[in-house]
Amino acid sequence: MVREKLDIEAHRELVKMSELSDEKQEKTRVLVMDKKFRRKIGIGQELDLTKMVEDEGVLEFVDAPEDVPGGQTVIRGPTISGGDLSSAIIRDFGAFSTSGGVFISDGFYFLYPDTQVKKVLSEDLTDLQMWINTYFDCDDFAQVVSGLMNDKLKGVPFGVLWFRGPGFYHAVNCYYSRDQKKMKLVEPQNDAIYDFNKTNWVPVLAMI
Repeated sequence: MVREKLDIEAHRELVKMSELSDEKQEKTRVLVMDKKFRRKIGIGQELDLTKMVEDEGVLEFVDAPEDVPGGQTVIRGPTISGGDLSSAIIRDFGAFSTSGGVFISDGFYFLYPDTQVKKVLSEDLTDLQMWINTYFDCDDFAQVVSGLMNDKLKGVPFGVLWFRGPGFYHAVNCYYSRDQKKMKLVEPQNDAIYDFNKTNWVPVLAMI
């Protein structure tokens, strides 16, 4: 097997998760994406983002679809704010380890019935993919299903959760259930939906 090597060694510090403290945060760290581009990036513009910011001014975080320039697509129905979603995550998963936290990317999320979430899962074939150690394992399954779910159900509060248990680390999907009004886990390798075991597991990182 030939492994590629970088010509330039980046300034970095490698930290193994297994060597981190088992302590939990007194107040779980919630990171909120408060500023981002308001419009789609065109071909070639990804190379000149700084110039775009200078032309348009500071790009503030968008809280509502009405604030989006250049037209809008309105999705009507129940929503949950990013703040309430982060509170539900901490309530249902428990305190996060000192090495992690919660990342919230949007101000509001649209709540779909659980039947729609289950329908997308049932039609998705990711669970039939071959598991490959390191190259397509639990985190890869979770990222694929998260992308597909967000493609099919726009604005859904569905993401990825990394957690640790006795002697292992695992990545799964998580989402806020509109019907049960709580966070649920999805095992992307078999589409099972279940609750987080706060007694035996510790949440490390949630990204929604």
